[in-house]
Formats: sequence, structure tokens, C-alpha cells
Amino acid sequence: MKDMKRFLALALSAAMTLGMTACGDTEKTDSKSADSSKPAASSAAEESAPESTAEPESAAPTESKAESKAEEKPAAEEENLKYIGEKDGEKSTYSVKLTNGTEKDIVGFAIRYGDDEFGENLLPDGEDFVADESRMLNYSHVVSGDVMTIGDFEVEITFDDDKSFVLHGFPLTNMLEGEIRLMDDYAFLVYTNKIGDSKNTMESEANAAEEARKAEEAKTATTTTTTTAQPETEPQTEAPTETQATEAPAVTEAPATEAPAETDAAQSPEGGCMGDDAFTL
Repeated sequence: MKDMKRFLALALSAAMTLGMTACGDTEKTDSKSADSSKPAASSAAEESAPESTAEPESAAPTESKAESKAEEKPAAEEENLKYIGEKDGEKSTYSVKLTNGTEKDIVGFAIRYGDDEFGENLLPDGEDFVADESRMLNYSHVVSGDVMTIGDFEVEITFDDDKSFVLHGFPLTNMLEGEIRLMDDYAFLVYTNKIGDSKNTMESEANAAEEARKAEEAKTATTTTTTTAQPETEPQTEAPTETQATEAPAVTEAPATEAPAETDAAQSPEGGCMGDDAFTL
């Protein structure tokens, strides 16, 4: 009986020992699993990190779309602008944006090429090119057998006060956009060429205006000299003719009237008619 109790006590203690060992193993297993879950979580975080950094890359196309919209916006604005010349700029040889910066309304806009005459007014009927307004200049010109260079075109602008100016060397072949400006004696152009450089024709137009002024002064001086010389020569040729016409009759008539008187006076004493009659009585 005592042996049986000892056996049961030993069995019970062994069972408890096994149970405690199992619990320890379970705790170690749980701790190991917990430790193993940490790398998994960190790896998951690392895997999610590239996704967060990929967001700016996905934003780049959005910015490019915005830029493309910004580039399309000026084109849309140009479509809303009034035109000079041809209505459809896509079918024109040249299409540039032009602004009236003269503080006056332009009522006439004509172009010529080389030595040709200025063409017709390119402004639509009843649509003056008013001050501070921007328009699209659409113009077509085809030259066969000739090489066009910058400055082959000239533009004549006429204002609402009937004053006209010529823009010499108008760079229609090398201009993206430009602005017409006005001085007292000439008009000039400030423009951007096709490579983005800013240019102006102020100096060349000032020189052209000075040359035109000198030519006009020389012409006026020549006209004045010719006009004053003519009245001096004409009276000299006419005066003797009038004097001769009035004096000639006086010279020829005087002998005709005096000759008979002298003849009668000379014949009366020699005839003796009066003496004979007196002697007879």
C-alpha cells in the first residue's frame, strides 16, 4: 500500500514536471513567434515604404499635364483674338501676335514686299486696331525663284488722325510676337524673334526719319529757288514790248499832223494870191 502511494506521488511529480516543461516550451515558442513577427512587420514596412516614395513619381505626370495645359492656354487665347489679314492663321504662311502700343487707334494696316506697292488695308471693315489691343497678324506671301531675307517686308500704318508711318524692315519671317510703338516723327517695333531674343527697330527707324527729313528740306529749298527766279525774268521780257507798243504810234503820228501845217505856211507867201487881190482893188 505504501509502495502504491509512492508510485502515485512519483507519477504526479513527473506529470507536473512535464507540464512545467511544456509551458516553458510554449512560452519560448510564443516569444520566438513574437520575435519572428517583428522582422515580418519591418519587412512589411520596408515593402510599403517604396510605395510611399512612389507617390511623387506618380505626381510627376500630373505636373506635366499641368504644363501641357499651360502651353495650350496661350493657343486658346490666340484663337479668341481678332485678326489682321487672313482669318485662319493655320492656313497662313506667317502668323504672329501683334500689339498696338501707340496709344492711338490704327485704322489702316498695309504690307508690301520689296519694291512692290502697298497692298490693301488688312484690317476687317469697321474693326479698328485700337490702342493696347492684341491681334493675330495672319499673312501669306509666296515668292518663286527668290530667297526671302529678314526685312524684305514693310508695313504702313495709318492712325485715326490720318497720319501715316512706315515700319521699315518688318521682320515678319523671324518674329513670334511684337508691339508697335510711336515717337513724334516715326513708329518702331519691339519684338521677340524665333529663338527668344528681344529686338527693336527704334534706332533704324530714327535714322530713316532723319534721312526723310533732310530729303524733304532739300526738295523744299529747290522748289523755293525756282519759284522766286521766274517772276524776275518774265517782267524783263514783257516791259520793253509794252513800251514800244505805246511809244511807236506817237512817233509816227507826229510828222503826219505837222507836215501839212508847215507846207501851207510855206506856200502862202510864195503863191502871191493875197498880194494880187490887194493890188487889183
